[in-house]
Amino acid sequence: MATNSVQYLVGVSGWEHESLSTCFYGAETEYSTLKLRYYARFFDTVEIRATFWDDELGERHAQEWIEAVAENKRFRFTVKLHKAFSHEKRFNPDAATRMRGLLHALQKNDRLGSLLVQLPYSFTNTSSNRFHLVKLGEVFRGFPMYVEFRHESWNQPNLITFLNENLLLPVHADLPRVSQLMPFVTRVIGNAAYVRLHGRNEKGWLTNEMDARYDYLYNPREVRELRRRIDFLAEKCAATGAGGRRVFIIFNNTTHGKAPANAFQMISALIDGKQITIPEATQLAFPDVMNTLNAAVDNGLFSQRKLYGKVG
Repeated sequence: MATNSVQYLVGVSGWEHESLSTCFYGAETEYSTLKLRYYARFFDTVEIRATFWDDELGERHAQEWIEAVAENKRFRFTVKLHKAFSHEKRFNPDAATRMRGLLHALQKNDRLGSLLVQLPYSFTNTSSNRFHLVKLGEVFRGFPMYVEFRHESWNQPNLITFLNENLLLPVHADLPRVSQLMPFVTRVIGNAAYVRLHGRNEKGWLTNEMDARYDYLYNPREVRELRRRIDFLAEKCAATGAGGRRVFIIFNNTTHGKAPANAFQMISALIDGKQITIPEATQLAFPDVMNTLNAAVDNGLFSQRKLYGKVG
């Protein structure tokens, strides 16, 4: 959606979560691209999580994803870099080549939002880690590359200068208020901002269990607060550049399918409560949330009669 000359692209971290079968798709299917086609009817962006775990994905897979979202001309992918590069600090030339091929396929079809480097909490602000980021920037030069820091040691006045000098970009992450976690970054480089919303489950985060960590539903007051932060970032985006000003907004509070519910709340907030369309499955799964929105319910939903067989 575009408001006040800013394009807001709202989505979820991953379209393949099992929990989405009941609270978003309303049915189960083994076809990943079938899910993606349906997902793109409601959202304008998504994080590709599979690339974080599987370094065999490449250009062929990118072409399948491009075909799946063909009906949504606004749709852009953000691609999560494989953990070998970000968490293990290993450079596999073959994996890098496949990743560059995947990114290039998306880019040449005007479907690439960014490359995402999610760093672990253990990746602290040391000279060797700074050098690793510089090298990553060189390996994937030519693609917009956003870096998410988790450790507070990176919260330094010269962070934005360091990123800018190495053609890297900051992720604006909403995290629980836990000691030594990176605070929300308020400075922007260039004409786009990348916001990742992880929820605020402090107890869950301290358990270090993934499902508990991201088990959080933002309440309406928090969604309004986040919208103000996003508006602030949008104002800081440069008015020039390819594609104009953009803000990518990704909900990563995916446990029990809570991310789509909050994503619809954010879409509604960004268009000042105008009517939106939501899947019937989401309405049934989160009635208290959805009943607060001015929404039309899509009863067609994940209908195999409508979609099955169109994407394999």
